[in-house]
Amino acid sequence: MTTTTPPRKSSGSALAHPHKTILKSFLLWKLFLLLIAVGSTLVNDRAYDTSADLLLVGNDQPLSSVKDDGNGAGVAELLSNFGKRLVTRFTSWDAIYFVSAAKRGYVYEQEWAFGTGLVVCVRGVLNALQTLGLPLSLATSPTALTEATIALLLSNASHLLASLILYYLTLLLPLSGSNSSPQKRRKLALLTSLLHIFSPAGLFLSAPYAESSCALFSFLGWWFYAQSCFSDQDDTTAISGNSERGERGSLTLKGDLHLLLAGLSFGLATLFRSNGILNGLPFAWEVLSILSGLVITTSEGRGRGKFPLLKTLRRLIALGLGGIFVAAGSIVPQTVAWLRYCPSGSLWLLNKFLSSGFEVEVSETSGGSGSARGYGSSGVGAGVNAGAGGGLEELVAQDEAREWCAAVVPSIYTFVQKHYWNVGFLRYWTLPNIPLFLLAAPMLAILVKSALDQLSQQSFTATATVAINSVDAKSTSFTSPDTPSSGSIKSDEAGFIPPNPDDESSPTTAQQQRIQILMRSAAAEQVLLAVLAVSTYHVQIITRISSGYPLWYWWLAQLLIGGDGDMQQQQKKQQQKKKQLGKGIVVFMVMYAAIQGVLFTSFLPPA
Repeated sequence: MTTTTPPRKSSGSALAHPHKTILKSFLLWKLFLLLIAVGSTLVNDRAYDTSADLLLVGNDQPLSSVKDDGNGAGVAELLSNFGKRLVTRFTSWDAIYFVSAAKRGYVYEQEWAFGTGLVVCVRGVLNALQTLGLPLSLATSPTALTEATIALLLSNASHLLASLILYYLTLLLPLSGSNSSPQKRRKLALLTSLLHIFSPAGLFLSAPYAESSCALFSFLGWWFYAQSCFSDQDDTTAISGNSERGERGSLTLKGDLHLLLAGLSFGLATLFRSNGILNGLPFAWEVLSILSGLVITTSEGRGRGKFPLLKTLRRLIALGLGGIFVAAGSIVPQTVAWLRYCPSGSLWLLNKFLSSGFEVEVSETSGGSGSARGYGSSGVGAGVNAGAGGGLEELVAQDEAREWCAAVVPSIYTFVQKHYWNVGFLRYWTLPNIPLFLLAAPMLAILVKSALDQLSQQSFTATATVAINSVDAKSTSFTSPDTPSSGSIKSDEAGFIPPNPDDESSPTTAQQQRIQILMRSAAAEQVLLAVLAVSTYHVQIITRISSGYPLWYWWLAQLLIGGDGDMQQQQKKQQQKKKQLGKGIVVFMVMYAAIQGVLFTSFLPPA
């Protein structure tokens, strides 16, 4: 009698249903972090700092003060209070500033250190729910419990969406190991997405913080940028050094539109967190690449009559506008602050009203209090009739201005970070902060190592440019991520590698050049982030702000997956060491997130 072995459940089931796998992993991880918060609340129902209790609940009485009257009312009150106290545990440290600003707007100047993106979203959701007529009695409450709850939901939703977008971004790019088979491509994408879920940022991606939203729009921006690369015709050719390859290609309008969408997404990321402005690097890099290539083409007399000047100009405009959108995420909020707090800004704004024929009268009630300015001085124009000649200018001249208003680049963000948090070049380099540098060292090493591995790959010069003729090329479709072709962009186990320019059988296309710029920009901004963290930031925040940078996730996923099976013994040993390193990093991520969760919900450092 012949017996058959029952089929084993294949690991491919997770790859066959990636969305289900991502969602399940996300919910289990969030449940784990929630249990940490619950345990922290039960062990000590009164946090070290009671600011969140006062802001969200209105009192800082411990749960033990609730008494059971025998009819169950005390138990109901205990459960209700426990839920509220649990929300307060997530609203720790900087989350208090975000929730306060969402409740009553930006009042004090130090609150401008925290990005306006989350605040605007919370207030927008609250206004939308009220417009729909949903019962939100707590919205009119003097406490900010509703705002904190909405911020929690937004942060968690952003984390989930960011994981999904990172999955599709990874599928789109020709990363190491992703070209060997569709299954391996999906495996790399899924593993990358899961690594973002288990990020060492931990509870910071669940609490009312801006990290998860910044990551969401950063990954979305990279996805749009990658789509722009693949929107250009695949037979577009590039000039590298003295070798001109091919004659056909096209810079498409679709590629330009994707660049604009990438800039908008990166700008939104910057609106949530200031470090999102580093995402402007690929725009600047590609502009320099195109301009330098134009110089080479013109000076050497190559490609005359072939270079599509109008399309190139359109591409430069798209790149320029995309870069402006990125910078706007930082400039717009600071311009609003300048108009509000600086005499010169207030004078400029009121003069605009006067020149428009409006008669503006500012009463005593509009200024004179700390809430008008945020630092206790009187508001500009208090008690002055704007129609009175000379009165406004005289008042502005006498009004006390903050020192940042007179700076060459008046930045309230830079000022309050320095004035209230002692953030600045080498200001954190003190003996008591040595443990914080040691705590940040693993994440700094991961960022730098993954970036250097990418930047060190063999490539042609970054000043290579696109050279194509003016003949309209027929539309060609890019190979599906699940269907690798023989013309796939090359890669190896350390990251993306563009083709060798000296190999005539492997011409460098504009798509490949632009993907190279994308990958190297992603690497370069990680190095810049690490340098800024060590030299300027409170260095311990690197574990949470690094969550919005995709390259190190790809690098770690590649370590865990390893190379193909047909390797020599020495190569297998090297791959095994890399896998062990990858597993060690994952253990560090989970342990750090768990320990940090206990400390965070107890309002204990580091944060």
